[in-house]
Amino acid sequence: MDGVTALAFDHDYDLISYKPKKTSEETLQMYDLMWQYSTDEQRYYFSSEVKARACGMKVDEFELFARVIEGEGAFCKNDITDKTMIACVVLNRINCKRWPTKTVTRTVLRPNQFHAVNQKRRQCYKARSLDSEWAIIEAVRLVSAKKIDCHMVYFNSKGFTGYSRAFINYVDCGYCKGNYFSCVKKCKCDYCTQWDPDWRADKVEMFTGKIERPIGPIERTDLIFP
Repeated sequence: MDGVTALAFDHDYDLISYKPKKTSEETLQMYDLMWQYSTDEQRYYFSSEVKARACGMKVDEFELFARVIEGEGAFCKNDITDKTMIACVVLNRINCKRWPTKTVTRTVLRPNQFHAVNQKRRQCYKARSLDSEWAIIEAVRLVSAKKIDCHMVYFNSKGFTGYSRAFINYVDCGYCKGNYFSCVKKCKCDYCTQWDPDWRADKVEMFTGKIERPIGPIERTDLIFP
């Protein structure tokens, strides 16, 4: 681990601040070119700085995001579906206007939302991995392409059973002993309404695919922590 990347001062997630490293415009342009002219297999191994740039995030925020995902998501040697779905939940919460947090940092550090976050210190001590970093890339792609329902904003932690009646079952990641994801009932905020004006719970399409690593299946012992 390389230390905590985000802090909430006075235990208030609304008072989070960063002092990001300044990156020259020339370096950012180099990151863009690296990403543009590389394959996903190569991108999987890129640094957090390059991946964060591709996602439009600050490096510290991207790394914190990956830490939380690593702590919440189950490992599966064949794919990273579970971790990708968790990242989608966070992005959907940011986009939805009825949620009180509008950044990745404030969303993942919001009290009593993610088990991977130390509730007293509002910190995440989990180490991130290349899997959890790549899950963010895939989630950004899915949400941007509207391939994940914008109402999927909840998941039941692994080991937790049952759903609130306010939710509908969206995707079962139990095949990798992961989490269980759900859509909340229709939200009438501007973002959700524009996303799908005719959304109905009984019309939700279940996600049946798998999000695979660009490098193929791996064993847990092959998991790389940057």
